[in-house]
Amino acid sequence: MDNWIAISVVFAVGVLLLLADFFLPSHGILTVASLAVLGYGLYRTFLVSQEAGLAALAALLVGVPTVLYIAVKNWHRTRVGRLISPPNPVLTPEDRLPVAEMERMIGRVGRTLTPLRPVGTCVFDDRRVECVSEQGVIAAAVEVEAIRLADRTLVVRPAAGPNRNVT
Repeated sequence: MDNWIAISVVFAVGVLLLLADFFLPSHGILTVASLAVLGYGLYRTFLVSQEAGLAALAALLVGVPTVLYIAVKNWHRTRVGRLISPPNPVLTPEDRLPVAEMERMIGRVGRTLTPLRPVGTCVFDDRRVECVSEQGVIAAAVEVEAIRLADRTLVVRPAAGPNRNVT
Protein backbone atom coordinates (compact mmCIF):
# COMPACT_ATOMS: atom_id res chain seq x y z
CA MET A 1 0.00 0.00 0.00
CA ASP A 2 2.89 2.36 0.73
CA ASN A 3 4.19 1.80 -2.82
CA TRP A 4 0.91 2.97 -4.33
CA ILE A 5 0.86 6.13 -2.20
CA ALA A 6 4.44 6.96 -3.22
CA ILE A 7 3.68 6.25 -6.88
CA SER A 8 0.53 8.40 -6.73
CA VAL A 9 2.55 11.27 -5.23
CA VAL A 10 5.18 10.93 -7.98
CA PHE A 11 2.50 11.05 -10.70
CA ALA A 12 0.81 14.03 -9.02
CA VAL A 13 4.13 15.92 -8.86
CA GLY A 14 4.76 15.11 -12.53
CA VAL A 15 1.35 16.46 -13.59
CA LEU A 16 1.76 19.58 -11.41
CA LEU A 17 5.17 20.28 -12.97
CA LEU A 18 3.68 19.85 -16.43
CA LEU A 19 0.89 22.30 -15.67
CA ALA A 20 3.27 24.73 -13.94
CA ASP A 21 5.29 25.03 -17.14
CA PHE A 22 2.37 26.84 -18.77
CA PHE A 23 2.10 29.40 -15.97
CA LEU A 24 5.79 29.96 -15.25
CA PRO A 25 8.27 30.99 -17.94
CA SER A 26 10.78 28.13 -17.58
CA HIS A 27 11.72 27.69 -21.26
CA GLY A 28 10.74 24.03 -21.15
CA ILE A 29 12.81 23.05 -18.11
CA LEU A 30 9.66 22.21 -16.14
CA THR A 31 8.36 20.13 -19.06
CA VAL A 32 11.54 18.05 -19.13
CA ALA A 33 11.43 17.69 -15.35
CA SER A 34 7.77 16.66 -15.42
CA LEU A 35 8.38 14.06 -18.12
CA ALA A 36 11.30 12.69 -16.09
CA VAL A 37 9.15 12.48 -12.95
CA LEU A 38 6.31 10.82 -14.87
CA GLY A 39 8.81 8.37 -16.37
CA TYR A 40 10.10 7.55 -12.89
CA GLY A 41 6.52 7.02 -11.69
CA LEU A 42 5.91 4.69 -14.62
CA TYR A 43 9.10 2.78 -13.79
CA ARG A 44 8.01 2.41 -10.15
CA THR A 45 4.57 1.22 -11.30
CA PHE A 46 6.11 -1.47 -13.50
CA LEU A 47 8.18 -2.66 -10.52
CA VAL A 48 4.98 -3.26 -8.57
CA SER A 49 2.96 -4.93 -11.34
CA GLN A 50 3.23 -5.31 -15.09
CA GLU A 51 -0.54 -4.90 -15.56
CA ALA A 52 -0.57 -1.72 -13.48
CA GLY A 53 2.45 -0.45 -15.43
CA LEU A 54 0.70 -1.05 -18.76
CA ALA A 55 -2.42 0.70 -17.48
CA ALA A 56 -0.32 3.64 -16.27
CA LEU A 57 1.49 3.75 -19.63
CA ALA A 58 -1.84 3.83 -21.49
CA ALA A 59 -3.11 6.56 -19.16
CA LEU A 60 0.05 8.62 -19.75
CA LEU A 61 -0.09 8.12 -23.52
CA VAL A 62 -3.62 9.51 -23.52
CA GLY A 63 -3.44 11.90 -20.58
CA VAL A 64 -0.20 13.81 -21.28
CA PRO A 65 -1.12 14.81 -24.86
CA THR A 66 -4.62 15.71 -23.69
CA VAL A 67 -3.28 17.91 -20.88
CA LEU A 68 -0.79 19.50 -23.29
CA TYR A 69 -3.51 20.16 -25.87
CA ILE A 70 -5.83 21.77 -23.33
CA ALA A 71 -2.99 23.82 -21.84
CA VAL A 72 -1.82 25.11 -25.23
CA LYS A 73 -5.36 26.01 -26.27
CA ASN A 74 -5.87 27.99 -23.04
CA TRP A 75 -2.34 29.33 -22.53
CA HIS A 76 -3.11 32.74 -24.06
CA ARG A 77 -5.68 33.27 -21.30
CA THR A 78 -3.11 32.92 -18.49
CA ARG A 79 -1.34 35.91 -16.97
CA VAL A 80 1.97 35.02 -18.61
CA GLY A 81 0.25 34.29 -21.91
CA ARG A 82 -1.46 37.69 -21.90
CA LEU A 83 1.85 39.41 -21.17
CA ILE A 84 3.71 37.64 -23.96
CA SER A 85 1.01 37.72 -26.61
CA PRO A 86 -1.40 40.60 -26.07
CA PRO A 87 -4.62 40.58 -28.08
CA ASN A 88 -4.57 41.90 -31.62
CA PRO A 89 -5.70 45.50 -31.95
CA VAL A 90 -9.04 46.12 -33.59
CA LEU A 91 -8.60 48.46 -36.53
CA THR A 92 -11.24 51.04 -37.22
CA PRO A 93 -11.80 52.78 -40.56
CA GLU A 94 -9.95 55.82 -39.13
CA ASP A 95 -6.83 53.68 -38.69
CA ARG A 96 -6.61 52.92 -42.40
CA LEU A 97 -5.77 55.18 -45.26
CA PRO A 98 -8.85 56.19 -47.21
CA VAL A 99 -9.15 54.34 -50.52
CA ALA A 100 -9.24 57.65 -52.40
CA GLU A 101 -5.79 58.60 -51.04
CA MET A 102 -4.40 55.20 -51.90
CA GLU A 103 -5.79 55.37 -55.44
CA ARG A 104 -3.87 58.64 -55.97
CA MET A 105 -0.63 56.77 -55.25
CA ILE A 106 -1.12 54.42 -58.21
CA GLY A 107 1.50 55.21 -60.84
CA ARG A 108 3.79 57.01 -58.40
CA VAL A 109 7.30 55.92 -57.53
CA GLY A 110 8.33 55.35 -53.95
CA ARG A 111 10.98 53.50 -51.98
CA THR A 112 10.86 50.33 -49.87
CA LEU A 113 11.71 50.78 -46.20
CA THR A 114 11.63 47.09 -45.42
CA PRO A 115 12.03 44.07 -47.66
CA LEU A 116 8.74 43.06 -49.27
CA ARG A 117 8.35 39.30 -48.70
CA PRO A 118 5.76 39.89 -50.17
CA VAL A 119 4.38 42.38 -47.59
CA GLY A 120 6.39 45.27 -46.22
CA THR A 121 6.53 49.02 -45.81
CA CYS A 122 7.20 51.61 -48.50
CA VAL A 123 7.43 55.40 -48.50
CA PHE A 124 5.41 57.41 -51.02
CA ASP A 125 5.58 61.21 -50.73
CA ASP A 126 7.07 61.00 -47.21
CA ARG A 127 4.20 58.75 -46.09
CA ARG A 128 4.69 55.18 -44.85
CA VAL A 129 2.35 52.75 -46.56
CA GLU A 130 1.94 49.00 -46.17
CA CYS A 131 2.53 47.43 -49.57
CA VAL A 132 2.66 44.02 -51.18
CA SER A 133 4.98 43.07 -54.00
CA GLU A 134 3.42 42.02 -57.27
CA GLN A 135 5.84 39.16 -57.65
CA GLY A 136 8.65 37.79 -55.52
CA VAL A 137 10.77 39.50 -52.90
CA ILE A 138 11.86 43.14 -53.22
CA ALA A 139 14.83 44.25 -51.10
CA ALA A 140 14.80 47.27 -48.82
CA ALA A 141 15.79 50.71 -50.22
CA VAL A 142 14.67 49.91 -53.77
CA GLU A 143 12.56 52.23 -55.90
CA VAL A 144 9.12 50.78 -56.54
CA GLU A 145 6.11 51.80 -58.57
CA ALA A 146 2.55 51.47 -57.26
CA ILE A 147 0.46 49.62 -59.85
CA ARG A 148 -2.92 48.84 -58.24
CA LEU A 149 -4.94 48.30 -55.06
CA ALA A 150 -5.80 44.86 -53.74
CA ASP A 151 -7.93 44.67 -50.58
CA ARG A 152 -6.94 48.19 -49.46
CA THR A 153 -3.27 47.30 -49.91
CA LEU A 154 -1.02 48.95 -52.45
CA VAL A 155 0.56 46.49 -54.91
CA VAL A 156 4.03 47.53 -56.08
CA ARG A 157 6.79 46.33 -58.40
CA PRO A 158 10.35 47.52 -58.91
CA ALA A 159 10.42 50.80 -60.79
CA ALA A 160 11.08 50.66 -64.53
CA GLY A 161 14.69 50.95 -65.61
CA PRO A 162 17.67 49.67 -63.68
CA ASN A 163 16.84 48.62 -60.12
CA ARG A 164 18.97 50.90 -58.07
CA ASN A 165 19.22 51.01 -54.37
CA VAL A 166 18.19 54.32 -52.88
CA THR A 167 20.32 55.59 -50.05
